[in-house]
Amino acid sequence: MGRYWVRWGLMIIVAGAIAGCTPSPSASSPESESDAHSEIAAGPIAADKVNLVTGDEKKFAELLAGHKGKVVFVDFWALWCPPCVEFFPHTVATHQKYKDQGLATVAVNFDMLEDEPKVREFLGKNGAEFENLMSSYDDISQQVATAFEFEALPEFRLYDRTGKLRKEWIGAPDSAELDGLIEELLAEKAE
Repeated sequence: MGRYWVRWGLMIIVAGAIAGCTPSPSASSPESESDAHSEIAAGPIAADKVNLVTGDEKKFAELLAGHKGKVVFVDFWALWCPPCVEFFPHTVATHQKYKDQGLATVAVNFDMLEDEPKVREFLGKNGAEFENLMSSYDDISQQVATAFEFEALPEFRLYDRTGKLRKEWIGAPDSAELDGLIEELLAEKAE
């Protein structure tokens, strides 16, 4: 059991160092953002009904490719990252607000594989009815960050209908900026 805690401790230290898991200035006023999205937030779903698969960066690329023709919002997160957990309801609300207009949402989780039940419970509680990928690497290291091409958690990406990355945020995006960019990309014609 001691090795388990040492491994977790080292993982958190490494994760904090490479991920910088800190809130962005836009995350400092969650009350106003929560109020703005509360009327469109999804209700909880059963944990066993959550669409959660395990995979690596190739599986992530497959998920993205499967949404060609749609705008795709991606949320890279972990339960051990407080800003990630704090922003996740906004990801769900953004999905609910724009899903019928052509937005697809994908959440990529970086918790330990043994924590899948906790991740599944969190996703269900938050009504994450979109695709969810749990990293199969079972750690958070520079190798994982390189494989998934992220710099820090939380990190968010927005892809256009052709699959081109159009915007990346390290830390929580400003809700007004995010909505504006989503609406702009949704208005673009698919090629």
